[in-house]
Amino acid sequence: MAVGPTAIYEQLTILLTLGVVSHLFSKRFHQSTLIGEIVIGILLAPSLLGQYGIFVFDPIFVETFAALGAIFLLFLIGLESDFRALYTRRNFLVALGGVALPLLVGFVTAWFLAPPSTVPAGSSQFLVALFVGATLTATSTAIAASVLLDLGLMKEEIGRTIMGAAVVDDILGLLVLSVGVGIAHGNVDAVGVALVMVKAIAFIGFGILVGVYFFSPLVVRVQVLGLKLGVKHGGFLIALAIALFYALVAETIGLSAIIGAFLAGTLFAPAPLKEEFAEGARYLGAVFTPIFFISLGLNVDIFSVLATPQIFLFTIVLVVVAMVTKMAGCAVAAWGLKMTPLESLAVGWGMTPRGEVGLIVAVTALTAGIVGDALFSVIVFVIIVVSVAPAPLFKQALHAVEQERRAKAAPAEPSS
Repeated sequence: MAVGPTAIYEQLTILLTLGVVSHLFSKRFHQSTLIGEIVIGILLAPSLLGQYGIFVFDPIFVETFAALGAIFLLFLIGLESDFRALYTRRNFLVALGGVALPLLVGFVTAWFLAPPSTVPAGSSQFLVALFVGATLTATSTAIAASVLLDLGLMKEEIGRTIMGAAVVDDILGLLVLSVGVGIAHGNVDAVGVALVMVKAIAFIGFGILVGVYFFSPLVVRVQVLGLKLGVKHGGFLIALAIALFYALVAETIGLSAIIGAFLAGTLFAPAPLKEEFAEGARYLGAVFTPIFFISLGLNVDIFSVLATPQIFLFTIVLVVVAMVTKMAGCAVAAWGLKMTPLESLAVGWGMTPRGEVGLIVAVTALTAGIVGDALFSVIVFVIIVVSVAPAPLFKQALHAVEQERRAKAAPAEPSS
């Protein structure tokens, strides 16, 4: 059923206003804006205030604009991901530790503790466990970046390590998502899983080659020609079209559209027009991305988390697993790479907050019918908790690192 123009104007007015309110609320309590957006959505969900008909949202309209929000968000994250600066051996190994341990322990936890009632028809315990593990792999680059910026440590070695590992972390998480989506489409044997992995890697590799040698120069030429003819944003519009094309290709071959959008963004990260493209993507994201996060909250039934002792127990265990595995996996990897114990601890806490990609993995699983509403609510609740709780510990760890460095730099007192 199509949504008429009047309904579109009305719902956009409400959603954008709610987005601003959630941002003010989040910043008032020094939290990431996505937390406020999700909380607003939860409050207005059918299980809470929504049951009184305060705001009634058309699901098709919200789903469409939310999908665009996810695309623009991943395109922007890709633009901020310069392979040359971030994909170092140290960053990759720290990210690998932060993906492997949460994925494995999250999988085992969901396999044994996720109640059978949370597995919808057409899914399986294996798929549910795989996607629960996948949602625990990604790190919130936004939360880590905001803390590092506040403390002026973004350009320090520890800051570069955390940000670089967080970006690699997201890519590995998206790769896990690709494999999971492929398995959900029926490739459940070992050969099928291998084919999905090969397909994902081939898409990324071929997409980069075509992008670097064809699309990236094309965008630059279009921008130069457009400026000569008085068309200011021609390059950005073509870049956005390429991002949507990559999303289309990814979706067509059985992967997720957001992987294509992210990959397209990385193509233009080294380009001289990166800042202009990022500015345009931020404006689009300012409109559509809040709708995406609000839509996640609208799908949450907070009472389902408390519905049975089994689901509540699973939620508590998953919160602990999400925090401990990410912190331990990254910290141990950093310590093994000759970082000091305090630096390793700071890296671990900096990588612990989850965020955008983990939520996108969760909503992908919900849309594909792999997890049901109850388990989706549990996952979003867990991601919110582990996005908020580690921030103070991260700040304390960074202050300890700074004090350690000052102590080492201070001249030794002369002996009497």
